[in-house]
Amino acid sequence: MPNRDLHIVRTPLPPQRTPTARIHLEPTLTRDGRLDGAWWPRSTDPRLELPTLVSALDTLLGPVLRVRLDLDAWDDVPADLLVDGRFLRVSGFPGTTDTVRLIRGDQDGFELLVVPPDTAPPTAAAAMKTAARTGNTLSATEILAHCRPPHEGSTLDIALRPYRPSDQAAVLALVEADHLPGQPICSPEVLDEAIEGTCRRDPGPWALFHTPRTEVMVDADDQVLGAVSYAVRRDDGEGLILWLHGREILVVVEALVSHALEELSGRRAVHAFASTLGLGSSALPSGRRPVTRKVLEHAGFSGRNSWRYLRRATPEPCLSAAPCPLVEVVRSMAPPGWWLRSRDDDLAAEVVAQTPADHVGALWWFGADALHTDETFERAMLREAITLLRGHGASETVLYADDEQAEGRPTWTVFADAGFVEIDRLVSYAKRGGGTVTIGGEA
Repeated sequence: MPNRDLHIVRTPLPPQRTPTARIHLEPTLTRDGRLDGAWWPRSTDPRLELPTLVSALDTLLGPVLRVRLDLDAWDDVPADLLVDGRFLRVSGFPGTTDTVRLIRGDQDGFELLVVPPDTAPPTAAAAMKTAARTGNTLSATEILAHCRPPHEGSTLDIALRPYRPSDQAAVLALVEADHLPGQPICSPEVLDEAIEGTCRRDPGPWALFHTPRTEVMVDADDQVLGAVSYAVRRDDGEGLILWLHGREILVVVEALVSHALEELSGRRAVHAFASTLGLGSSALPSGRRPVTRKVLEHAGFSGRNSWRYLRRATPEPCLSAAPCPLVEVVRSMAPPGWWLRSRDDDLAAEVVAQTPADHVGALWWFGADALHTDETFERAMLREAITLLRGHGASETVLYADDEQAEGRPTWTVFADAGFVEIDRLVSYAKRGGGTVTIGGEA
């Protein structure tokens, strides 16, 4: 047989990709919260996990020189590791369960929650989000305990019962986990008033409703997993889910929504997050609470009113404080504060400046239509509103802008130039023909 040259083509194997570290850092890195973020490793082997974590944080925070961790949570912890060509010292961190501390130069340390590797993804996501929230006050152990889902596969392990005064701390922690930057912290007094259906500062809106019902979801150990409050309007009998918190854990949020709808069944309509009587924002932050949004939509709710929520820290006078003769300022009773409008054009933009609470001022912006948009006037009116709030003790300002305004209008440039940053979109919901929803089934 004739000889034939045998050509062997060797295809190189693709380089092995190192999994990226699953981390979530507090966005401002101001170090004001109890933790600076969270880390969800894939195993308990420090030789595999720490190099990936340190490499990721070197890019974000600068060189990490030392790591201190909970020795009981890891397998065979080495004294040092070689990471990116340099030695990394590793040691124990006594008394800090469920955390890791990463130290840069001059003992400058960042403390992260460590989510156990075998944690279910929804629980891990909720825990990481809570740990990375600006101003978080919960410890790592508290976060993991509060984010723990009900026992799977058994409906006997969870139950809904009426709220008790002893539940206050747990419910406040749930509310804090969903806290929006710029919103006042929910105090025990505010929670007590919301449960009683009253408000010393502004009792008027509560007169429209019957006394609300507030219930909590608990596990077999009576640990609070979620809470929901709902009421019925006096005039038309329609129902309203006032507030609901479940750390964005799907099974918890589903159960709370389903229960509220069952209790409000037979109503002509049920509304959700459509009142200033909620704890925190007056509507649902749809971006930061995607699980709640999806559960409501699956249950047959439709988004109604939509507002953009923006925030601006105001210690610096970046805008001129000179008053504008075109802007008229009158007192507003509901909400208490001031109403700023044009002296000459009834169809121009308007803004309501709400009296600051806890050093936070709020602006409600009502934009003009395309034919009456006046960027010069809008800048002057916004400047005057910010100055007014600062003069009454506001150290920061939040702004609610009607989301129906077109993207290209000058107003959004005006907001950005004034230092406002969009945080989320707030959406109210309504469901016609109130009824129940089957968990995991069709709405």
